[in-house]
Amino acid sequence: MTAALAPWLARWGLALDGPPPLVRYQGLSDSGQVAFVRRGETQAVLKLLPSGGDEARMAAVLAHWDGQGAVRLIDAAPGAVLIERAVPGCDLADVIAAKSDEAATLAACEVMAALRRPAPASEAFRTVGDWGRAFERARQKAIAAGFDAGLIERAGAAYGELLASQAAPALLHGDLHHHNILCGGARGWLAIDPKGVLGEPAYETGALLRNPIETPALCADEAVIAARARLMADRLGYDLRRILGWAFSQWVLACLWAVEDGIAFEPGWLVGPRAAERLFLSA
Repeated sequence: MTAALAPWLARWGLALDGPPPLVRYQGLSDSGQVAFVRRGETQAVLKLLPSGGDEARMAAVLAHWDGQGAVRLIDAAPGAVLIERAVPGCDLADVIAAKSDEAATLAACEVMAALRRPAPASEAFRTVGDWGRAFERARQKAIAAGFDAGLIERAGAAYGELLASQAAPALLHGDLHHHNILCGGARGWLAIDPKGVLGEPAYETGALLRNPIETPALCADEAVIAARARLMADRLGYDLRRILGWAFSQWVLACLWAVEDGIAFEPGWLVGPRAAERLFLSA
């Protein structure tokens, strides 16, 4: 146990309950410490939230969803949340390995449909337009690192086109990839670790299309991207071209965030965005 967890264990009457969760997603995350805990017979997860981080509004997001398609919020205070533990806790990367990519995509569609609801009027959240400012903010640094300047321009233009024509905004997870959707047994598949951002529901498909990040040969394959996009368009009722446009532009945006965070650029990052762009242009 670290010293940072101790005050929260005492405050909420918690006991550590086994080793910490296995962190399988090594993407761009400012997530704080996470611990499996128990309060009486209730199994839970204690998560510390860095001030000003992407997940700072997690409590408000989970409270809005109220356990529909996501883990339930048990308690919250500035700097930490206590949330429902998804048991057994396997994720959609496990589904790909055990069953198929199609099965994992179908499960993700169930979660996206469950989370799809209007944004709360009483809360202030960032917007996908706010996120898109990185196209200009990170442009020069990315080009200096070896990024294709033309790709940045085209992705930024696609992002702007979609922003200008987007449907009524919902409160989105913002990072709904395979490792953020866990099996909750009788509760079904549940989203964890939302960032909370306002945008049209079709925006939510982007993170799934560029993940799992640790299997680039899968998620960057043009045929896989196309199959996933068609399945989500069919199940969720979203326009296929918009799904592909968000996939392409968000993929480039995620790469720009990586450069901003000081991660060394690798040309292989651009294989997936280029595949998504080809599909977008032909849709």
